[in-house]
Amino acid sequence: MTVDYDAVILGGTVQGREAAALAVRQGARVALVESSGEVEGRVRRQIGLVALAACHSQGWAALQGQVKALESVAYPHLSLDGLATSGVDVVLESGQLSPRPNLAVTTATRRLSARGYLLAPGSEVTLPDIPGLVETPYLTLDTLLDLKALPEAAIVLGRSAAAIALAQALARLGCSTTLVTRGDQLLPTEDPDMSAFVEALLEAAGVTLKLSTRLEAIYHKDSFEVLLANGDLLKAPTLVLATAAHPALGPLNLSSIGVHPQTVHGVATALPVDDRLATAHSRVFACGPALGGYWADATDHSDVAIALGNALYLPWRRFSHLNRPALLSTTPEYGRIGLTAHLARRWYGSAATVVQVPFGALLKAHCGSDITGFCRWVVGADGRLLGAQICGPGASELIHTVALAIYQKIPLQRLQQVPTLPYSLAEILPLLVGEWQRQRWQQGTWRRDWAENWFNWRRSRRR
Repeated sequence: MTVDYDAVILGGTVQGREAAALAVRQGARVALVESSGEVEGRVRRQIGLVALAACHSQGWAALQGQVKALESVAYPHLSLDGLATSGVDVVLESGQLSPRPNLAVTTATRRLSARGYLLAPGSEVTLPDIPGLVETPYLTLDTLLDLKALPEAAIVLGRSAAAIALAQALARLGCSTTLVTRGDQLLPTEDPDMSAFVEALLEAAGVTLKLSTRLEAIYHKDSFEVLLANGDLLKAPTLVLATAAHPALGPLNLSSIGVHPQTVHGVATALPVDDRLATAHSRVFACGPALGGYWADATDHSDVAIALGNALYLPWRRFSHLNRPALLSTTPEYGRIGLTAHLARRWYGSAATVVQVPFGALLKAHCGSDITGFCRWVVGADGRLLGAQICGPGASELIHTVALAIYQKIPLQRLQQVPTLPYSLAEILPLLVGEWQRQRWQQGTWRRDWAENWFNWRRSRRR
């Protein structure tokens, strides 16, 4: 049976459900196609990482209870029953694009045609080509949370956001944890000093880091044995696979409509889109993890409204891939948005200014249990923010304030006038603006020279 919709969403993510809810609220006729349980699994992973980062002295059973409790209240407005009641045609089947006779989404039982299509598929963990890995009972974040007790020791493979947060959380809970990755830097997309800071956080928690490490083979009998290229042998009763996730684009049959994902070593890493989030096919748009990127699973959902709006209406809305905020669920949190200092200096040269203030400068931080971390801004010559990296308590809240300033193109001169509550983490904003102004007005700059000449002239006019 062929049904005509305003939009068909190939989902599997929270972003897909958000798009469906937004479309039906605007009066559109929309179908949401997703496999049963897929979104719930992704939500559980997200909750698990946040809960692990927040746990301190509570036991493993209490942590599992907290995760289940949070699952029951997560995204109540995006439940399938609620979406169906609001008017969304929910199809709990896997689907793919079919170009003939007309472009449509086909499932095992239905053929759904629409004027626009939105791709919001989930992601899956990359399985590295390591001899013996497939044959072992390795764990992922999903299955790890099902263990009856905290493992005594664990080896975590990967340097994804999940791997970093998971390794630190396990070590803080008392598990002897080793993080192994082939990369020489833990956060390859960040400034080297930022990566070094996060590496120090993990080591301070008790994580043993094995960077630039190649694995020869993995064995399992009563426990795991990981043979390294240098001949060393790592042993632990638990092995957790937390390598970088890639968007699950294979089942969508994209090649049939002329859309070819970007690949690295044969693995799809991103779906090529323009600044309107349109693919090579003018009627197919994308959002969520399908856009790829190192922070694909940790970015915000601002792309949803833009992609859906372009699919439903005229495609004039544009999206900036640079200004996607991301969060690393470590302790303390690490959030970033926009350009790093390295990229800003490459693109803007000396016109880019880097200002940084430690959280120890805030009284609010001293009232808490941790003053570790700092807030770094990259500022253009006109005073507009080009990027920010925040590592410290409350980073997940502050990054949204910075994101608002970037999206609204608010220069620091105006941000300085925004009132902030005393004894709050927001007090770091005027401190950063003040540090930026100090650099602009230091001796030898034209502003300082002009001001001093002005004051000298005024003094000479006194009677």
